[in-house]
This record gives sequence, C-alpha cells and structure tokens, in this order.
Amino acid sequence: MTPQNYRWTRSNVGVLAGVCKGIADAIGVETWIIRVIWLVSILWFGTGGLLYLILAVCLPRVDKLDQALDRKLLGVCARIASRYRLEVGLVRVAFVLFLLVTFGAAILVYGLCYFMVPETEPRKSP
Repeated sequence: MTPQNYRWTRSNVGVLAGVCKGIADAIGVETWIIRVIWLVSILWFGTGGLLYLILAVCLPRVDKLDQALDRKLLGVCARIASRYRLEVGLVRVAFVLFLLVTFGAAILVYGLCYFMVPETEPRKSP
C-alpha cells in the first residue's frame, strides 16, 4: 500500500497521541464525538484506556506513513499487510488483541508466520 492509501492512522496534532483525531478522520465525524465516546468507555467499561494505548502504539502516524511498513518485531505484521494489501496498523492491532485474548499462544502463531509468510518484493515506481 502506498502512504496515501492509509485510512486508519493517528494524527500528529492530537491532544495525547492523536488516536481520536485519526479515528474521527477515518470515519468522517467530528473529533469531539470520538473523544466523548472514549471518555464514556473509560468511565463506564474501563477498557477505553487500554484500547487507546494499543491504538497509539500500533497505528502509524499520519506524518510518518512512509515508515509504516518498517519492521518492528521480526516484521511479520508488515509482511502480512504487504502480502494481503491490508493496513499495517490494523494488522498490528489485531495481533495485540489476539495476544491479550490467547495469553501467549499468539506468540507461537507469530513465530510460525515469520517462517510461513513470504517476503513480498518491493514495488518499483515507474
């Protein structure tokens, strides 16, 4: 994916990490609406803070999209995103959530994916 094709990003001018602004831009609503929803999820359910932290770590910043596919930890999420034309931030979020749900079995899956998902050839621009 080219940097201009990324929809799910975080802003570089947000209040904390730019997650609410990035989500608001992605779905086309005002930023304050997302912030209110986040505040309610923190106060009511208590999970909004953890989800915000995960998104802040996993979603690429809008001003650094050219580095979005750089290898982080073995580069598995970047390889999966490139191979299947997915947004790398969403692949990383999915892996972290999978890791939290499976209590470590995701590490085994991640290691297997390192050997099973082939590297994609870098695209040459004309």
